[in-house]
Parts: sequence; C-alpha cells; structure tokens
Amino acid sequence: MKIGIRLRFLLIIIALIVLPIVVTVVSLYTTMDKMKDRLDPTSLESFTNQIDKVNQETARKIVDEFNHIHQYDVFSDALEPLISKYQLHLRVVDPSGILYDSERKVGFQDPELVNEFPQNPLEVSWNQSLRLNPFQYSLPIVIEGKQVATALIDVNPSIPPYNVFSEILKGILSSFGWGFLALVFLVILFTSYFSQTILKPIHELSIATQKIAEGNLEISLHYNRNDELGQFMKSFSHMRNQLKESLAKQKAYEQSRKTLIASISHDLRTPISSIKGYVEGLQDGIAEDEASVKRYLAVIHQKTDQLNRQIQDLFQLSQFDLGQLDVKLLPEDSQEVIESILEPYEIEFNNDHGTLNLEIERPLPSVQILVDRQRIEQVLLNLLSNAQRYGSEGGRMLIKAYLDKPDLIISVSDNGPGISQEDLPHIFESFYRGEKSRSRMYGGAGLGLAISKYIVEAHQGKIWVESIEGQGSTVSFSLQMVSPVD
Repeated sequence: MKIGIRLRFLLIIIALIVLPIVVTVVSLYTTMDKMKDRLDPTSLESFTNQIDKVNQETARKIVDEFNHIHQYDVFSDALEPLISKYQLHLRVVDPSGILYDSERKVGFQDPELVNEFPQNPLEVSWNQSLRLNPFQYSLPIVIEGKQVATALIDVNPSIPPYNVFSEILKGILSSFGWGFLALVFLVILFTSYFSQTILKPIHELSIATQKIAEGNLEISLHYNRNDELGQFMKSFSHMRNQLKESLAKQKAYEQSRKTLIASISHDLRTPISSIKGYVEGLQDGIAEDEASVKRYLAVIHQKTDQLNRQIQDLFQLSQFDLGQLDVKLLPEDSQEVIESILEPYEIEFNNDHGTLNLEIERPLPSVQILVDRQRIEQVLLNLLSNAQRYGSEGGRMLIKAYLDKPDLIISVSDNGPGISQEDLPHIFESFYRGEKSRSRMYGGAGLGLAISKYIVEAHQGKIWVESIEGQGSTVSFSLQMVSPVD
C-alpha cells in the first residue's frame, strides 16, 4: 500500500495526540488499580475516620492543657507526643493573635510574628471546623460550651493516615509525566524520521541541483520510496538522464557538424577542382579535336551531377532534421510497386557487363501496403548504389521481399567485403563512412543510409543491417501491411 507524505503527516499528528493520551490513561489506570484498596469506599471512610480521630485527639489534648497555653514549655511538652507521632505543625490562635506555634516559641509577647500570620484563614476558621486544603485542618477549641480558640493543623502528607492524598497526587502526576515523556519521545522519533525521509533527501536533491548547475551530471539519488517525494526524485533523475543524453547528443551533433564541414569541404572541392581543371583545359585549347571536347564536357557533366546529388542529399537531410519531410502514404499493391521501381535498374545493371548482377527473388508478395512510391524508390536506389559501390567485380545483388505480419520486409543483399563489427552500429549516422580511405575512394558523403533511415521511419517502419566481413551485407527494412490482396 502506497503511503504518501500527506497521509504520513496526518498519521503522525494523530499519533502525537492519541499516543500520549493513551499512555497517560494506561498509567492512571495502573496507578488506580494499585491503589484500589485505598480508594475503596470502605477504605476511604476508614481513612476519613482516622483523620477525624487524630483531629479530635488533638483538640481534646489542647482543651485539657489550654490553661497552660501561655506556658510554652509546659503546653509544648504536653502536646509533643502527639505532634511527634503525626509530625504535625500546630498553631493555636484566637482573635487577638497567635497563642501557640509548635515550630516557634510564640505568644502575645511576639507582635511581629502575630503580624506575619495571615488573617483571612483565622476569620474563615474561627467558628467552624473545616479542611482548608488536603494537608491543613482548622479545629475549634471549645471549653464549657464556648469557643476560646482555633487550632490550625498542617499535616505531613507522607505520614499515615494523611499520605493517601499524596500517593494519589503522585500517581496522577506520574501518569501525566509518562504522557509528557511519551510526547517528547514521539517528537524526537518523528523529527528523526522526517530528517531521514524528507529533510535528508531534500538536502541531497539540493546538492544534486547545485552539481548539475556546475555541469556535473554524474550524480545519483538514493531515495527509493514510492511516495510524492520518491516520484519527484524519479522525475529529477529522469530529467538528469534526459539532460545527459541531450548534452551527449549536442556533443555528437557538434562533432557531426565538424565532420559535415570537413566532408563537404573535401567532397565538394574534389569535383569542383576537376570541373575547374577541365574548364581551364577547354579555355586553354588543350582539347584540340571534337572528341576531346566531348570527353571533357562529359567529365564536367558527370562531376556536376555528383555535386548536384550531394547538394540534394544535404537539402533532404536538413528537411528531415527540421521535421519537414513530405511523405504521402497511400495504399498500394506491394508487388506492383516493387516491380515498377526495380525493373529499370534490373535492366541497367544486368546490361552493364563487368559490374554487379541484380537478381530479384520472384514471385514477390502481393499485399496492400502504406507507401510513398517516390520515397521508397529513393531508399531502394540508395541501397542498390551502396551495394554497387562496395561490391566486387562480377558480384551479385539479391533483392527479396517476404511477409512478417503485420509487416512486409524488403532486403537488399550483396556478396561484397561486408562491414566491420566496429562500424556496424554507426552506419545509419549522418556522414559516417566507416574506413575513411576506402570511403573516399568510392565517394559519397555518408548520407545515403541516414536518409533511407529517415524515410523508412516516416513510413512507421524499421531498417537494419546484417553483415559478416568478407561475405557481404544485407540491409532490410519493413513497411506496414494493410491487408492481403484477394
């Protein structure tokens, strides 16, 4: 199941809210479960009775010794066992001030201490017995039916029977403490989690962006989660690969441009030099008879045709690169198309003694294909020209056509020297001509196969080559088949 960043944020927020509450509730439940005996109504009633008993015993002791209230030592010695037993802080007061304080020797003679004692508790506690807070009690001291003073008792919460409240309070505070610790732990955990899964990848992405800006494309990203950030990382890596390929293509294009300039310079200079030489020969009167003049003019015509073909190839290549190739695909009968294209060349090749023989494997398949007859004729002429150019004296060329549904395959084979394995992957590249000295000898700008590739791909087909050095080559291409002819 794919869990995106948004859902993870939502789950983490819920966890930060719910888990500390759960920990607190569980801790409270555990604490209360341990103290259930003390929190039992019967136990609570017993606890209250014990406190009342201590208070009554204290009040009774004060009443018994009240006539010694101004004799601090006597009064203190009488109450000392009770004070020590329960670790009480006892003060006896009346409207005139503090009569007794178990922690300080105090009486009417100590007005400064009287002024330090808060007045509001005295007023509240004068005529009633009450608990001011869980650890402080107010007891009226009544002698012969008349309240003569009030006893204020501060108890030690760690001493029975008063420690029940402190234990409950400790349990509650401990439970909330565990909840708070759970919250802190979760915050640390999720902060570390987001640091590793979001902040670190973003930092890595930032470094990668900076490296790309500096021209370094040899980088890799290591975030493999299938979430929004993972998709972004994949898109970024795809962009980097595309950019890398684009730069490689640009570099190859730049190299191709340099090769183009060198090739055009050489390929155009050679026939132009020949034309210039023969024209100067005619101007200087070197050709003295009509036969020599015709021979000179024939060479000039041949070189002019060569220039024209090269310029036409360059023009077509520029059209292909600009996406302006005009291809009109029409349904045609494959047999009729191939025969009409090859028949003139078959007669020409086979009547030209001493060169290659052209053979067509018949019968040719008769199916409906989508084809631009003129463009396919250009492809076949390029393949035949290559086979003728590199073929050996007295060799043969074989043209075959067969069905490989849903395509029609046309192949041109020769028994020439073949193509080296080093050159084989590059022969459809513009201006590539394999072994340069031999290519110069045979001429051509290395555009024929590149143009053929453009045309075949414009027909939604494919073109490929198979070759063994010393045994010849076979160039094949496919055309879309519509339906068999009845």
